[in-house]
Formats: sequence, C-alpha cells, structure tokens
Amino acid sequence: MDWRYKALLQSVLSFVPAGDRLNYLFQRRVTRNLPVDDSKFAEIVSLARRHVELLTRQGRQSIADATFYEFGAGWDLIIPLSLYAFGVERQIIVDVRRLSRPALVSDTIIRLQGMPAAAGLVRRPRTQLPAGAAFFPALKQQYGIDYRAPCDARRTGLDAGSIDYITSTNTLEHVPARDIPLILRECHRLLRADGEMSYQIDYQDHYSYFDSRISAYNYLRYSDQGWRLYNQSIHYQNRLRHSDYVRLIQEAGFEVLEQHLVQGSPDDLSTIDRLPVARRFARYDRGDLAIRSSFLALRKAPP
Repeated sequence: MDWRYKALLQSVLSFVPAGDRLNYLFQRRVTRNLPVDDSKFAEIVSLARRHVELLTRQGRQSIADATFYEFGAGWDLIIPLSLYAFGVERQIIVDVRRLSRPALVSDTIIRLQGMPAAAGLVRRPRTQLPAGAAFFPALKQQYGIDYRAPCDARRTGLDAGSIDYITSTNTLEHVPARDIPLILRECHRLLRADGEMSYQIDYQDHYSYFDSRISAYNYLRYSDQGWRLYNQSIHYQNRLRHSDYVRLIQEAGFEVLEQHLVQGSPDDLSTIDRLPVARRFARYDRGDLAIRSSFLALRKAPP
C-alpha cells in the first residue's frame, strides 16, 4: 500500500468516534503490524537493555531499588515488561490515551518467556494476567508496573522528586513541538536531584517502515501546511531534528551525559542532496538532517 493511503486513512480515524479502536483493528487485521514480528520484538527488547545498561553506568541508584517512569507506553508494553525482565521492580508508565491491549500484553509475556539466553534477561515473567477489569491491577501486583492512562505527561499529578530514572522510547518524535518543553519540565520536576534519564528518539519518516519506496527523509520535502494533510493525531510526527531536541533538553534544565547517534551514511547524504527539502529545513546542516536516531543519557544541569 502507498504510504499516503495509510496516512489519509489514519487522518480520517483521528476524527471519528472510536478512532483509536478502529486504528488498532487496522494495524492488527489489515497491515499486520500488531503484534510486532520477531525481529522487531527483539529490537525493542534490546532497547530496554540499552536503557538499563546506560542507567546502570550513569546512575547512582541500583536498578532493583529505583522507581522508573516512562511516558508513551504504547500498545503492547514490550519496554516495561522487558525492563522488569532486566531487573526493574517499580515502574509508573503513562499514556495520553488508553492504547494498551491485554491481548498484546499477554503476547509480550509469552514471548519474553521464550527469549533466548543471549537476550541477557535476568528473569522472565512467569505469570499470565487475568482477563477483564483485574488485568491492569494484576500487572502492578505481579510485575510492579503501574499503568496510568489516560494521563497527560505534561501534568502527571505525581509527586515532585519521586522518580529515580525516566525512560522514553521512540515517543518524543510523536509529540507536537509545543508540548515537548512542557513534558521535559514535568520530567525535571519528577526527577530526583541525583536521577537520570535515558531517551531513544527516532528521526526517520515512520511511513518509510511501511512503504519501502520512500526514504527515511521523505517527509522533509513537505511544508508544514502540506504535511498537515498526512499528519493527524493517531500517527503524528513532529519532524524535529537532533539539534532541536538538544536545544529543548538544555532549555528544560538538563545536560547530556552520553549521546549515541546513528549518523546518516554517504548514501543518506546523497538522498538528502537530491531531495527538494522544504523551506522549513533549509537552515539545517545536511548532517543534522541525516541523523536517523539518537540514544541519550541526561541529568539535571547544575544550578
């Protein structure tokens, strides 16, 4: 399917009643994106492992004794359940909408149970969760995962200084640019003075995962007005580049401890040179435009 058909369909679903449920059915029955395939599942588990390794390296609190917080929990809770499998005992996870589906969470539990030793899990989830209203309370009781949705990551209502470690995994790129400073300031409020954050951000046009005929930079050709046609709430992409995030992070009172970038290849730079980049992106260095993703370790900047 041409990516534009999917984008326009999701734009329609953004405005109809029960659009989230219809989008879930579309992802599961039509595009077959849910549940994710084995390769994608292993990739997400490896991202959780990177969070733990980075926070173990930079943090002052042991993983087992820390309280974790993640915004943007998603459909299947692969990251939170993987964090549990890597030794995390207490998590608060939030989402702007109640996207998580018990069937997908149960699938995650089963697949983690069967992960090979090479994945490095320190334990495996052993208990399936009950159906119905007891599902999410049991998730907290069995796995220490307190799922809160709908919850606004700009104003969570959680106590100030109550969180040791904050993670975010391929979420910030889906947040409108105007809301990112508010989310980062809320993270600053929640984080303890000696806390740390670990963020994975994907700068690629996500429709390129769906349609191999377009590049990871395809959406850079559109003006803001032109992109709005394809960019509604169900699959929003803000198109910010790495330098934008670094600036916003620093303005929110954080400093970058580690920065691991997937830089654009020579072929990527050639693709950008051939691309009729929209005026909005003309001021960016081509190397900045070409960065595909970043993995960042952050902490509060000294006063």
